[in-house]
Amino acid sequence: MQDTGSKTRATGWGIRNRRGGLGAGASGLVLVLAVFLNGASGIAQDQIGKEAAPPPAITVRVYAYAPVSSADLTAAETIASRIFRWTGVELTWIDCPQASREARQNPACQFRISPTEISVRLTADLPELGESVMGYSVPIPPPQHGCLAGIDLERVRRHLRRSPDLTLGVLLGHAIAHEVGHLLLGTQGHSSSGLMQDHWGARELGLALNGVLNFSAPQAEAIRAGVQARWRDHASQQRIEVAQTSPPLSAAR
Repeated sequence: MQDTGSKTRATGWGIRNRRGGLGAGASGLVLVLAVFLNGASGIAQDQIGKEAAPPPAITVRVYAYAPVSSADLTAAETIASRIFRWTGVELTWIDCPQASREARQNPACQFRISPTEISVRLTADLPELGESVMGYSVPIPPPQHGCLAGIDLERVRRHLRRSPDLTLGVLLGHAIAHEVGHLLLGTQGHSSSGLMQDHWGARELGLALNGVLNFSAPQAEAIRAGVQARWRDHASQQRIEVAQTSPPLSAAR
């Protein structure tokens, strides 16, 4: 995506035009799955003997400005949660209504976005992005924290017509994970392989179908560090707000 003049740029990604179905180019799937399972086993072994502690968490507010069924949205959120759980980060979800009266009934959607929250907008049209781009995010380099991402549902559905083995929930869940990944990594850069590639071909879609399109180990480590930094800043922000709203102590007479 072209720079619009601000200090941060929205990132975009899409799916490469390809020949053949999901099987084409996916011959390395078994090897990738074995590597993934070995890595997950290593992470589990590292936790043995350590005191159990709740994993860091990020709250994702979802605003559906385009129609999407509750079943597809739930499936997408489940997929994205699974991907981030592998990194050691939990995602919690708030599906925010659009009507003002309904929104007032869900106070969590009214609060100002904190460093530990991210807003994802599901829309029907993103004309400012390239034709093959399905989503965007606005990452901000540390120590600041980006909080806005979006997915074009119509473009996701368009790509599904070329990928009949995938469902809307699966592709949307990976799309959300990709864009939230940009925000938590604090970078607009893409990787040469895996979930954070700028374009997904038949091989990546095959990995997504089999549940093994993930972040790399270094990306997972950076995401955990980024989430921990967000929580530290959130705690500092709360202390400042409490100090500003607390009445001054008067001297006893």
